[in-house]
Amino acid sequence: MKSYFGIFKMEFKGELQYRAKALAGIATQLFWGLLQVYLYTAFLNSGSVDGFSISQMASYIWLGQAFFALRYVTMPKRVGQEITNGNVCYKFVRPIGIYNQWYAEGIAQKLAATLLRFAPIIIIGFLLPKSIALSLPVSVGAFFLFLLALILGLFMSHSLSMFAVYLTFKTLSEKGSLGIVSSIVNILGGLFIPLPILPQALQEVLRYLPFSYITDLPFRIYIGNVGIIDGLIYIGIGLAWLVAIIAIGKLLIGRALKKTVVQGG
Repeated sequence: MKSYFGIFKMEFKGELQYRAKALAGIATQLFWGLLQVYLYTAFLNSGSVDGFSISQMASYIWLGQAFFALRYVTMPKRVGQEITNGNVCYKFVRPIGIYNQWYAEGIAQKLAATLLRFAPIIIIGFLLPKSIALSLPVSVGAFFLFLLALILGLFMSHSLSMFAVYLTFKTLSEKGSLGIVSSIVNILGGLFIPLPILPQALQEVLRYLPFSYITDLPFRIYIGNVGIIDGLIYIGIGLAWLVAIIAIGKLLIGRALKKTVVQGG
């Protein structure tokens, strides 16, 4: 465990150096946030959809932009290149689990990128005109449950990202593998289209799948669209999904490593 914490700490500090990248990310998220707010405000011109109001939608979108780096599906840096060029063989001689090492690296990178970006977006979101501004959480309890759900979403996001690592072993195409996994997760998780505006029947299915725990659940808890009791139930289901996904990911990557053949040398 100490080794993995050391890897986490090293990657976390390394990611914090990319301040120019963070500034570009903040500008991008602000632009897309305003674009989405005005787009969905026009879409909700009747006032609400299934009890989801314009004010809630604005908060949902600004939270999504503030924590974009946390919820976006991506592989740990250098992993795809290591697999395709054969340098992954150097990982075999280390006395630590490769899956756990990559997992720690990815979590550190996501968390550091989020910490560099989220505060300015949150502050600007609160300062915007009331009709499109980020609102306060509905209650103190909802805020703390939101934080818990957000942490669950971080681990869920990266656990699903590890399937892209597995596909890279099988296809030797980092971009293609990541494109497949990220498209599925981002569409079904509400990154591109907020789940509350989808048909109710589809929402009922998606809210029990692991993808919604990355984006949809934390933000719905914050705005009060999901109550405290229901939120705790969903988090319990999400934890069960997380354990299952990590177990499956470890199994698949373990099998891929056993069949890996590195040519040259």
